[in-house]
Amino acid sequence: MKTNDVTGRFQRGWVGMGCEFGRPGVGARFRDIDKVAQVLAKHGVEFEPKNPVTGLMEDPKTGQIKKDVLNEKVLSGIVECLYPIEKFEEIMTALKEVSKEIDTVFSCEVINRADPDGSYPLRKKLDAMGIPYYINGKQNVGLGRPVANV
Repeated sequence: MKTNDVTGRFQRGWVGMGCEFGRPGVGARFRDIDKVAQVLAKHGVEFEPKNPVTGLMEDPKTGQIKKDVLNEKVLSGIVECLYPIEKFEEIMTALKEVSKEIDTVFSCEVINRADPDGSYPLRKKLDAMGIPYYINGKQNVGLGRPVANV
């Protein structure tokens, strides 16, 4: 997510999301990661194929983590996905609901591209849902050498 000025993975109209489990220093079991991944999959997200957690999924279409690792504990694990911005509210609502079943700490980070006028469509949605965000978040200013059409 942090190198979008080079990778171009996240285009206008899309949200990139990372759900990070276990930090700082608490750890997480894959059974909790599995619950969230399955909820995300039910909402039609695309999981990041280069993410190690995606590699532990039986099937990225369902988000189900392989049974033989469900009880394994990691210091942190991040589920990365991509979806149309129109699904933001329904996905955040679903994550709030499933969070009641999770036995560790987890946070969600989101990314979207600025519109040509410099505004961020996601800010309006975050404000409407009462979700706080940091105004000093990461800004890609395009100094990287793009390997993708950005």
